[in-house]
Amino acid sequence: MHHDEFLNVATIRQIEREAVAGGKALMPIAGMAAADFVMRRRRAGSQILILVGPGNNGGDGLTAAAHLKAAGYEVTVWMPDQATSLPQPAAHAQSAWLAMGGTVTDKLPRHADLVIDALFGIGFNRPLNAFWSSLIDAVNARRWPVLALDVPSGVYADTGHIDSSAIQATWTLSFIAHAKGLLTGAARNVVGERHLADLGLGVLDALRADVTTSDQVSSSIRLHRQPDSHKGSFGTIRVIGGAKGMVGAALLAGRAALHAGAGKVLIDCLTSDTPLVDCMQPELMIRGGHAEAADIADVLLVGPGLGRLDGAERVVAMALAAETILVLDADALNLIASHSHLMQQLVQRRIATILTPHPAEAARLLQTDTATVQRDRFAAARQLARQTASVVVLKGAGTIIAHQTQLSVNKSGSPALANAGQGDILGGIISALAGQHCSAWEAANLGCLIHGQASDALLRQRPRLVTPASDVLVEAGFLLADYA
Repeated sequence: MHHDEFLNVATIRQIEREAVAGGKALMPIAGMAAADFVMRRRRAGSQILILVGPGNNGGDGLTAAAHLKAAGYEVTVWMPDQATSLPQPAAHAQSAWLAMGGTVTDKLPRHADLVIDALFGIGFNRPLNAFWSSLIDAVNARRWPVLALDVPSGVYADTGHIDSSAIQATWTLSFIAHAKGLLTGAARNVVGERHLADLGLGVLDALRADVTTSDQVSSSIRLHRQPDSHKGSFGTIRVIGGAKGMVGAALLAGRAALHAGAGKVLIDCLTSDTPLVDCMQPELMIRGGHAEAADIADVLLVGPGLGRLDGAERVVAMALAAETILVLDADALNLIASHSHLMQQLVQRRIATILTPHPAEAARLLQTDTATVQRDRFAAARQLARQTASVVVLKGAGTIIAHQTQLSVNKSGSPALANAGQGDILGGIISALAGQHCSAWEAANLGCLIHGQASDALLRQRPRLVTPASDVLVEAGFLLADYA
């Protein structure tokens, strides 16, 4: 199985059932994989604490305990009364542990060199009660290195949502396949380094992936540039936005489109007191105060610095009516959310449309609240894509791209992107790629991937807190050379 496939819990369970029906005992292999992982990182004699919960995840932990004890590690198995009636395979692992002289305790030790979190795994599906919450908080407070098996306890494996507490893992070792929730939202705060042990089931058909990743979607994209080409070959991008006080947003989007390979970039600012020229990027053609007729352009990007005044609503209506690829961001999305006639126009469009909302904008479009969007980012992105017949880029940690039946997550980027202007340049990059004959789905995936990778590359060159949008857009152009 490809290491970048991310599955629903139901799919992982199905694969488990088929393997067991075929006579494969998975728990011994999983427990050995966990023990192996620890042995490669801590020497014999180290103190290993294993937290055993009430299900088969606990059985994986008990199996690992037996292997580690046999290999000369000092193993403490923490197991409360709440975990006594274990399911059959886990009960078997418990007997084996006790038979080799292993003991269990319900007190946390003073010290541990490494902790294995085998509390809940992918079966976790309801809020933690006070007992489990306080245990998880106590473990986190000690700041011991933690290996979580399958998912850090407290994380909903299908969505990445966390209600209150979750184990802060140093590493997460997934069995069979990664749970898709590890990719996005709050899970990203606690998952640590992701590792996979496919338990020898790597031969399973890879057609079952519920979610793909932007790097996989992008791997086959080529931005061909024939020797006999000219600026018209690479798309004219028109950016509409830049209301009073927000001209910078439109300029950033235009610069990003230029660096990402657009042949020509026009910027229409809504405010009349717009600069005549972008002194940093004089290649951009700037016009002020007249974003009316849908001039000839291959791609229209509407939203950077658009605001909601100065005829912005009329501009969005004009853009939705245009027979051209359309990328909508920021206030263009807010206007559509608050005007049903614009939403109707959007749904009826026949040409590719890409929406790039952050969670609050997505919530407005779905007529719900941000917390609901973040609770299940996959469901929100998919629902919005279906409702609007568009490609949806739901931004955030683990940006999700949804289109019809397709779903992918972008793994690049970091909190260094949490600053103003990043959405503007992402819109510019995506627009430029759509102008270079990428499909809307491809442009959205490659755009998100490169945007995050550009920031990551800057951080590798020299660590810093933030990678400002102006720096990222230049770096993105360098990285796109790999796709030419």
